[in-house]
Amino acid sequence: MKQNAEKEAQNEYLRKQLHAFMRQQRRGTRSSSSSSHTVRGEEGREESQSEGSPTDEEPFRNPRRGRRQSTNDFKVDIPEFEGKLDPDDFLEWMQTVERIFEYKEVPDQQKVTIVALKLRKYASLWWTNLLTKRVRQGKGKIRTWEKMKAKLKARFLPPNYIQNNYAALHHLTQGSMSVEEYTREFEKLLIKCDLQEEEEQTIVRYLGGLDPKYSHVVELQSYATFDDVCVLAHKVETQMRSRSFKREMANPVPKGVPSNKGSPYPTKFKKPTTSNPQVP
Repeated sequence: MKQNAEKEAQNEYLRKQLHAFMRQQRRGTRSSSSSSHTVRGEEGREESQSEGSPTDEEPFRNPRRGRRQSTNDFKVDIPEFEGKLDPDDFLEWMQTVERIFEYKEVPDQQKVTIVALKLRKYASLWWTNLLTKRVRQGKGKIRTWEKMKAKLKARFLPPNYIQNNYAALHHLTQGSMSVEEYTREFEKLLIKCDLQEEEEQTIVRYLGGLDPKYSHVVELQSYATFDDVCVLAHKVETQMRSRSFKREMANPVPKGVPSNKGSPYPTKFKKPTTSNPQVP
């Protein structure tokens, strides 16, 4: 009996030890699984942040790409030229072509081909005939834009066009024009003549055609550039007109017209007198 009791006690002790060991194993498994889930969750968050948030360089790269695409999407096309004999229209077309070439940074070797495609009607016929003649004469192709411009100007710009503009600029005076109108006409002729002169000479030329009552005042002021002179001339004109208007408002009755203060008869007429006839 005593031996049986000892065996049962040993078995009970082993069961308790086994039960405690099993419980410890279960706790270890749960803690390891929870830690692995935590690590995976942190890795997933880091990956999502790395994918969702841009790097330090991306905020600067993306706007640049957007601006480049928007600039390229902005279409600017060269206008057509039909060959009309209007010097002003021809020069305006040439200036537009030059600005578009500069904006699009067109290589020089492509400019001749692009402009040739924009020639229409008589201009296209003239260009084709010019190339055919050069082939017959054994001359080379026109490959540079400068040479093509020279050929276009020789054909569509009258030979006396520049001389006429020089003469118009030399004899230009303000006359009945306002200072603003005179300045615009002066600058327009300067552009047409393409004068390459010092700014001081341009100022002297401008003041020489300006109304003397304005130019004398402007010459007494301090200025440094041609733009300063134009602004001063406009300011002097505005001030003089304002003073003249104030004088007219102060003296509304023009000179030479007699004033008639309360008298029913004009001053140049004498008031009729009534004399009683003498009774003899």
